[in-house]
Amino acid sequence: MVATTPFVLAAASLIGLSQATPLEPRAVSYKTYKGDGTVAKGWPNTSDWASFDTIWDVNIPQSAGACKWLGLTANSDAENTVLKAAIKQAATDSGLDARFILAAVVQESAMCVRVKTSYSATQGYRNPGLLQCFNGDHTCNDVDAGIPQLVPCPDAQIKGMITDGVGLTTSDGLKQTVARSGASDVSKYYKGALLYNSGVMPSSGNLGQGRSNPCYSSDIANRLMGWVADSSPCDRSTVGN
Repeated sequence: MVATTPFVLAAASLIGLSQATPLEPRAVSYKTYKGDGTVAKGWPNTSDWASFDTIWDVNIPQSAGACKWLGLTANSDAENTVLKAAIKQAATDSGLDARFILAAVVQESAMCVRVKTSYSATQGYRNPGLLQCFNGDHTCNDVDAGIPQLVPCPDAQIKGMITDGVGLTTSDGLKQTVARSGASDVSKYYKGALLYNSGVMPSSGNLGQGRSNPCYSSDIANRLMGWVADSSPCDRSTVGN
C-alpha cells in the first residue's frame, strides 16, 4: 500500500518475499493481463473469477509455508477462522467483492496474521497488517513500535487489520481506491488495486505502467482466477507495453 500524496511511495508488498518459498503450482496457469483492466482488453469479469472458497482453499496450505519462510509463526486454525470471517464481514460493510479483498490479502501478506510492518524506503511511512495498510492502527508484529510477534494474534487485531486495509477504519483503503478509479465495470477492481499499490493512475490508463509494481493488477487478476505459484512470471519490463 502507498500513500496517495503525489510522488510519495510507501513500502512495497511483502508477497515478493513470500513467493520465494517453494510452493506447488496449481492447475490455473498465469496469464499476463495488459491494458486498462476492461473485459474488452481481455481482463476477466467477476463471473470468471474463482469462488471465494476456492481462492481460500488453494492459498491456505501455501500460506503456512510462506509464513515460516518469512520467519513468522504460521496462522493457527482459530486465527484463520477469524480472518475468513473478517474478510467476509468487511466485504458486506464496504460493498466490495470478498474475493477481491482476499486476493489483496494474499498479495500483500501471504495471509500471515503476524506479517511484519513495513516502512517506505524514503519517507518512512508505516504500513502494518495483513493488507500493509498506509498508517493503519492494527498489527501483530511491529518491532519498531514495541510490538513483538503476538501469539496468538488477538481477534480484534485480525479484524482491525482487515478493516484498516479495506478502508472502514482508515480513509485510504481498498474501498477508497476502488471508488477513486471512477469505473463502474469490473475494471474498478483492477484500477483500484493499482491505486492501492502505487497511489497514482498512469496518464495512459495502462495498468502495467504502475510506478510501484507494474505487475500488481495482473497478479491480483490471476489470484482471483485461482492462480497460486511460487513467484509471478509477469515481466515488469514488458507488462506495460
